[in-house]
Amino acid sequence: MSMLKQYANNFKFIRSKIGFKIGILVFIQIIFIISSFIILTYYQSQSTYLGNSINIAGKNRFLTSNLMLSITEYFMESNSDSSKINYAIDQLESNIVVLKQGGKISEIDLKPLPSEYLDDWYHIDQKWRLLKTSLTNPIIKENQIINPAVSFTTTTSSTTENEIDTFIKTIQTGALSLVNSSNVLVTKLGEHAKNSSQHSIFMHVLFALLNIGVISVFVIYLSKKILKPIFALTTVTSAITKGNLDVSVKTKGNDELARLSQSFNLMVNSIKNFITKQNELTKELEKANEELQYKYLIKEEFINVASHEL
Repeated sequence: MSMLKQYANNFKFIRSKIGFKIGILVFIQIIFIISSFIILTYYQSQSTYLGNSINIAGKNRFLTSNLMLSITEYFMESNSDSSKINYAIDQLESNIVVLKQGGKISEIDLKPLPSEYLDDWYHIDQKWRLLKTSLTNPIIKENQIINPAVSFTTTTSSTTENEIDTFIKTIQTGALSLVNSSNVLVTKLGEHAKNSSQHSIFMHVLFALLNIGVISVFVIYLSKKILKPIFALTTVTSAITKGNLDVSVKTKGNDELARLSQSFNLMVNSIKNFITKQNELTKELEKANEELQYKYLIKEEFINVASHEL
């Protein structure tokens, strides 16, 4: 039963004007905090995805170097296996495709590349295609097929060291061009990430200041609408207990505290009027008593005079 009464009192407070205003401020604060969290989380996620794109774009350099190493080992080792070249080609090509389209690669969830960087990606793709074209007619020791799309014809007897050197230099030139294009994209993405990080810091500071502002407004409202009237009531009550009835509480508005202050002022006025009437009545009684005493004295004197005459 007591719980029901407590809930009823809470409901009455919520329905009151002060409770309604406080509820609105609390609701605004909650909405503000949720909005801040969503916006900041969005910027943070964008920074994370942008960082992933930088990692994948930078990985092109590693995969290109790995491809060059596989090709060099193929020519340097007598028992070389072209599957390493095939694997290196597949990895590099997949990395370039995922960089643009997005997806999951190397345990990284990658978003599609922003449209403003597609031109830089097309430069990378163009360099890769040129490098891939250079691999279509290589000089290999044995008849093998590295990739279904990249066939390797061989000339085991007629191959010369000059031809091999020329082929490797061509591949190195294409690989260097591919790495340079990847570096350009990584640099631009890095600048974007830096600007995004600064913008994110600015948003954090802005929302922190706004949050402080909203809380300050909330505290000022509580101080002005609730604490100040209560303090005024306490001050007036203290003055009344000392016998000063010429005091009153200033009222403003039409909420519960304002009505309480008005009721308090009416109560003080009623007490003051009651005391005034009591004082007037006391004075009248004292006057009537004095008149009775005067009449009694006259009567006594008259009786004394009459008795002496007899």
